[in-house]
Amino acid sequence: MKSIFKSKHILVLTFVLLTSFTVYFLGYPKERIDANVSHVLIPSPKTKSNLVFSILQTGEAKTIEAFVIEGGSVFKMITVSHSSFYIQHPKGNFLFDTGLGNNIQEQFSLFPFYLKLLMEYKLIETAKSQLERNGVNPDSIADVFFSHLHWDHASGLKDFPNANIHSVKEELNHAKIELGYIPSQYEGDGVKWRHIQFEEKPYASYQKSLDWFGDGTAVFVPMKGHSEGSVGLFLHTENGDVYFLTGDIVWRRDGFFERKHKPRGARWIVDYDVPTLGEEISRVHNLILENPNLTVIPAHDFDAQVSLGFYPKRIGGNKLMTME
Repeated sequence: MKSIFKSKHILVLTFVLLTSFTVYFLGYPKERIDANVSHVLIPSPKTKSNLVFSILQTGEAKTIEAFVIEGGSVFKMITVSHSSFYIQHPKGNFLFDTGLGNNIQEQFSLFPFYLKLLMEYKLIETAKSQLERNGVNPDSIADVFFSHLHWDHASGLKDFPNANIHSVKEELNHAKIELGYIPSQYEGDGVKWRHIQFEEKPYASYQKSLDWFGDGTAVFVPMKGHSEGSVGLFLHTENGDVYFLTGDIVWRRDGFFERKHKPRGARWIVDYDVPTLGEEISRVHNLILENPNLTVIPAHDFDAQVSLGFYPKRIGGNKLMTME
């Protein structure tokens, strides 16, 4: 009788511990993000914009919402998108991230077992293949920029061997495989690194920026917290809309709207500095409040992306452009 009583207590204790850990893993109690109250408008371009862009969905994964945003539902299934962004401008076209590339299967096999379970993916079509299929020579892409160099953003880096590769140099300071980096994606003498050098020019609520075309239509800014060298990109399109590509600061834009982190378990693995990440989330939240024409697009938010449409659809205008 005592043995049965003891076994029941062990089972109950085990259940309580596992439940408590799961609740904590998913983000309870929630990480506090303080409000960042400021009145900052996003600057308009210097001239009429001729920029448009497209979203190339290279892969996807199905998961429950609770694994993607703090406080998310354990009963709601969502799609996570692995995307690349194709920016088209009269002065030259470039990619922002590559999504999943030609060698993703070989690259992914290097992850430890637990990361394979957490980061399972389905390849749809690589950015290079989508461009080729729509009549774009991949060699015409002279520049590829990265929001950061985690595996699902940099997988296709070597699919564009003739392109200049732009990333913040500090991004590779602690590029460990257990943190989501796969060195084979970016190592080697053939990679044409052009490390991003931000200028001391404030842009919106950012103290530094890089105006790529010099006309205010494509402006890079440093973003804090997710990785050591995370980068965001403001786009002003032909039809007057403003978009902000935010990488992995949050995985769903609800994180910006409601000032919420990723689940705690995800933060343990992929986020570099949680307190400063909270500051970044609050900053973007405030920009959304102060700029009604701003659309934020997290790199993995399928719902935000599918509402705009995937490549070959052009977002922001339809005018055909010629290269200078």
